[in-house]
Amino acid sequence: MSLVQGYSSSEEGEEEEEEEKNVKEVEVKRLGDEVDQPHKRQKTQSSTFQAIPYDAAKFEANIQQAKLKEAKARAKELKQRRKKNGGDPWAPIHSEQTQVYQPSEPAQIVNEEDSDEKEAEFNDKFKPTSEFVGSSEFDYQGRSYMHIPNSLVKKVPGDQECFVPKSVIHTFSKAHPKGVNKLQFFPQSGHLLLSCGNDGLIKLWSVYDSFELLRNYKGHKLAVKDVCFNSTGSHFLSCGYDKLVRLWNTETGEVIKTIETSSVPNVVRFNPNNESEFIIGLQNHKIEHFSLTAIHNPIQVYDHHIGAINDILATPETFISTSDDKSIRVWKWQINIPIKVISDPSQFSTPSIKKHPTANYIALQSMDNCVKVIHSTGKYKWNKNKVFKGHQSAGYGIEVGFSPDGKIVMSGDSQGYAVFWDWQSKKIVNKWKLSTAPIKCIVFHPLETSKVAVAGTSGDIYYCD
Repeated sequence: MSLVQGYSSSEEGEEEEEEEKNVKEVEVKRLGDEVDQPHKRQKTQSSTFQAIPYDAAKFEANIQQAKLKEAKARAKELKQRRKKNGGDPWAPIHSEQTQVYQPSEPAQIVNEEDSDEKEAEFNDKFKPTSEFVGSSEFDYQGRSYMHIPNSLVKKVPGDQECFVPKSVIHTFSKAHPKGVNKLQFFPQSGHLLLSCGNDGLIKLWSVYDSFELLRNYKGHKLAVKDVCFNSTGSHFLSCGYDKLVRLWNTETGEVIKTIETSSVPNVVRFNPNNESEFIIGLQNHKIEHFSLTAIHNPIQVYDHHIGAINDILATPETFISTSDDKSIRVWKWQINIPIKVISDPSQFSTPSIKKHPTANYIALQSMDNCVKVIHSTGKYKWNKNKVFKGHQSAGYGIEVGFSPDGKIVMSGDSQGYAVFWDWQSKKIVNKWKLSTAPIKCIVFHPLETSKVAVAGTSGDIYYCD
């Protein structure tokens, strides 16, 4: 009896489980219908409207254009911050007053033509200008400041014996507040001094009868790296971080020619054989040769260096270039094959090169804190007996120079010294502390016996005698 009862109870349990299973399936089906019902209703409603076409390529192009516009706005804001904090390549982007850029609204899609027009308008606002700021532009005979004084006309550079200066006779205080990059005396006479600096200005100074600023030349938006007179001083070249090279009229301040280069120009030099031609040493390891009379420029490109061009020495027969690749190359004019390459694993970079005024030697400022000498003819070998030491030049583009008679070698110093050596004995004649900032520029007056112009990153120009 118990077996029958147990068997019947098991059958009843199975029937109950099956009924519960059927109930659950019905419930799940009902819930599924309720969920699908709105979608079905929406589908039936949407079927009554016409489908809108979707252009994926156009939508993607609009998105890319919006991103490009936002990037341009970001770059423009950073440029304005840098300009506000100094305007030179070393100016900080962020300051205590500025805030980090955070776009609050999505960028609007604007045509690229509009942005190009705005950029063109911005460039047109900056035009090269020049202003005479001296006390008198003409003397009582109507001669301008370009006129060479009669006392200097009869002198010839190199005829006088030169000596080391002993005192500062005048200081042009804060001539270029952000630092001086180049100094050059007026050719053959030296009664004027040309300077350029990180403030984007070029200035012409009187250093003969009076010590005053005569003219300002405003032609670069960023720091000016180099200036170079032609043989008569009537014109000069300038180049800057804005990738522009300008040819100026010294007396009127008029810009005769403007060239936009593909890279930042470090140095410019006239061709001594034809001063309607000049060469530009660029940071992209190329030297470009331009002509004012040619239809297509550049007329030649010298591209065997693999580092930025530091300095160029131009002579009538050849020109010699130094580079960050630690090599020195000698070129014939308009031939893109160097006739001599001076390169050695033990060499250091040479930021400055000058020719001896009377002997066949060339002095080079080396980054291992010494001035080295090579022969300027023949095989251009190193003269191991001519090495001048005792100053600090590593890490700075410090200039080297000679006195007009060639008896004195001089150089700046990263500790603020002006150092003078005797050419024959190689001994230091005078090591003179002028500033706490590095001295980068040092040039000897072409006619005076002991007058030297010195300047550096402090911005002051020291005229010594």
